[in-house]
Amino acid sequence: MVFMAETETEQLLETIGILRTHCAWTRALTHQSLRTYLVEEAYEVIDAIGAGNPQELRDELGDLLLQIVLHAQIASEAGQFGFDDVANGLRQKMLRRNRHIFDEHGQLRGDITQDVATIIETWDAAKAEEQRGRRPRAGLPAGLPALTLSQKLLSRQARAGRPVAPEHQGGGALAAAVNDEQQLAAALMGLTARASELGLDAEAVLRDALTARYAQPGDDTSSPETPGKR
Repeated sequence: MVFMAETETEQLLETIGILRTHCAWTRALTHQSLRTYLVEEAYEVIDAIGAGNPQELRDELGDLLLQIVLHAQIASEAGQFGFDDVANGLRQKMLRRNRHIFDEHGQLRGDITQDVATIIETWDAAKAEEQRGRRPRAGLPAGLPALTLSQKLLSRQARAGRPVAPEHQGGGALAAAVNDEQQLAAALMGLTARASELGLDAEAVLRDALTARYAQPGDDTSSPETPGKR
């Protein structure tokens, strides 16, 4: 087949557009029906990273990219946005959030700091400005595993100077017992084993606790999709 596009990325977009036009199965895909595939492909990428195989990682990144291209194509057909809009939006976000590298005009700074603390502070300040007025859980997907959700939420609370329940802080006896990865893993496994002994679902218990303590009106705490592959 002769493609009109020149670059590999443009040819990919052209290919997906052709499939959406001529393939009944691809044409029937929607944002909603693709949700499970997106989650599965993201976990496949994680597995490939763990395997340390560059070829496998390249292939899985391609599968994840396919999901992004499909969503952008579906939106483009609806007259909402296209792949270029997604790419440009990301580029603009990177310019805004990396003011230690780019000035307000998007030009490379002459005095680029190498201080990691300053870099993080600059990023957080830009992100906070973008999200001014949003709820604490805004931007945190409800479908995240409860452990990941709790770590991100508590980190966000701390950065914003919001109060964290005393029992959700890591000091005291917990700080004395857990000081490295091995001790943390042992503590988490021990808690999981205890949950099983009590007949409790550790995932559900943690999610319910987060919702009860930190959710605000309007937060979506449901999890409509369960990842098919972990």
